[in-house]
This record gives sequence, C-alpha cells and structure tokens, in this order.
Amino acid sequence: MNDREIIENTECETVKEVREVRHKISARFDHDVGRLVAHYQEMQEKMRRSGKYKFADLPSKNPKLPEPVDSEVAD
Repeated sequence: MNDREIIENTECETVKEVREVRHKISARFDHDVGRLVAHYQEMQEKMRRSGKYKFADLPSKNPKLPEPVDSEVAD
C-alpha cells in the first residue's frame, strides 16, 4: 500500500466515524430535524458562554459592498 492509499483509507475511516457519531446524535432526537437543530444551537450557546471557543459571526444581511472602481483613468 502506498502513502496515497494509506491517506485515502484513513480519510475514509474518519468520514465513516463522523457519520456514525452524527447518526447516533440524530437518533437521540428521533431524527427530528427541528429538535436536532435546537440541540446544536443550545450546544453552541453553551460553548460561546464558556469563553473557551471562538466563533465567526455570520455575515450581515445587508453587507456593505465596495465602491465600484472607475474604469477610466484620470490624466
């Protein structure tokens, strides 16, 4: 087995593990999307309050766009 195959196999195993954990968490909430989202939102709030983790803020609904660049060059 070459290095690339080892890496790909490891990545496949990691993805498989992540999917298994996600499925178990989903099952705890009877695969109800609303309950699952509420759970993740609650976890996020607890993590924010802990101060241990940093979160990126969501972009503004009305982002300020850069001013258009004048294509004419002044002499």
